[in-house]
Amino acid sequence: MERHTKAAGLLIFGPLIGMALILGGCDRLPFTSDKKKAGPSKIVVTRQPPARRPPAKPAQTEPKPEKLEPPYVYNPVGKRDPFRPFIAMRAPVKPAEGEVPLSPLQKYDISQLKLVAVLSAGTDTRAMLEDAEGKGYIVKKGTYVGRNFGKVTAIEKSKVIIQERYQDYLGAIRSKEIVLTVHIPEEGEKP
Repeated sequence: MERHTKAAGLLIFGPLIGMALILGGCDRLPFTSDKKKAGPSKIVVTRQPPARRPPAKPAQTEPKPEKLEPPYVYNPVGKRDPFRPFIAMRAPVKPAEGEVPLSPLQKYDISQLKLVAVLSAGTDTRAMLEDAEGKGYIVKKGTYVGRNFGKVTAIEKSKVIIQERYQDYLGAIRSKEIVLTVHIPEEGEKP
């Protein structure tokens, strides 16, 4: 029976001892090499002789002139200002008829005014505009209305046409027509 126990021990410990010997003999896993580990490797630095320089050329007496380009200068004539936004505020054009005294209607923007009535007596037509505070003003053709010097150009049966002149971002003078129609109060709204 002793024989069986020795054989069983060899079967169990034999492969373990073999694996330990194999793994112990390897320098690096998973690769194997035939060399045995020799210890820490040393770095050897060798000094190379300095490279030969070509002989120096004699100095030139005249330096070559370099071509200098003039610096770039931006000329804004005929170009729009690159720092102004595309959607810029329009500058109103004041009338050329001299100094126009400001009327109470020119304190308001045209969007704050509403057309209340159109009055006609023969060929003479006038309109009544109401401001945001509820005050009424009578206007005729040629009256200046709004902050941007809008001028009443026509008074028709149920509308008033106002023309505003402004200077756009390129400096061109343009005009815009604004039409005010009679405001009819709806049901439940205060007249």
